[in-house]
Amino acid sequence: MNWKQLLKRMKLDYIKATAPGFFELSGGYNMLVKPYNDTTANGLQRCIENFINHLPDGLGQATRINTTGMPRKMANGEIKWSTGNTRKGFSDIVGSYAGRFISIEVKIGRDKQTEAQCREQERVHKTGGVYILAKDFPGFLDQWRAAGFPIPEYNGHLKQLS
Repeated sequence: MNWKQLLKRMKLDYIKATAPGFFELSGGYNMLVKPYNDTTANGLQRCIENFINHLPDGLGQATRINTTGMPRKMANGEIKWSTGNTRKGFSDIVGSYAGRFISIEVKIGRDKQTEAQCREQERVHKTGGVYILAKDFPGFLDQWRAAGFPIPEYNGHLKQLS
């Protein structure tokens, strides 16, 4: 089982547990779900958020944070962006697992951490939280496991994720 199959299975198990009637009427484990992709920032954020929120033990929760602010249309028709309410360098995803704070920064391709993001990483570590710098989903899973968090196994097939 690869990581995409893992995410699909976790999502279907979550749907089965929360909406069993819908699950059965929609084809059960043959239900079509939107495929997972970790090649864009949006895709990787979706993978990570779904993984944490669909953990079978129910001990995880995560949410994506919009740090870009809001577009404002000025009287002259010009669009200006107002600053967001989050601290500079705040991570893309925040959550917790089994009561432990998790902060996840997503970087795709040549994208690198800013100084503010490095300071945020230090702040999270200083408070005992887990900071993950995710460049792809398999790398995220490696860091998740290194933090001491479990990865679901189905029939022992997930010891080696590709």
